[in-house]
Amino acid sequence: MATIKDVAEKAGLSVTTVSRFLNNHPYISDDKKEKILAAMQALDYEPSTVAQQMRGVKTHRIGVLISRITNPSSQTWSMPWK
Repeated sequence: MATIKDVAEKAGLSVTTVSRFLNNHPYISDDKKEKILAAMQALDYEPSTVAQQMRGVKTHRIGVLISRITNPSSQTWSMPWK
């Protein structure tokens, strides 16, 4: 499966330019648009629906990493987090 990076390399453009094209940025020249479209067709590129769904989604979760919980008071403190 081709990535944005693959499309950028094939088109001879930056990943940023390809990303802007995919997000309908208004200031991309017609020449660059044609190069990107040609590269996308040559690589059979399809945007990842999973990546699109994840964009801008907030989970409101915080990750906590604790190496060892040996102190009994630490175990009590961490119980609600399991």
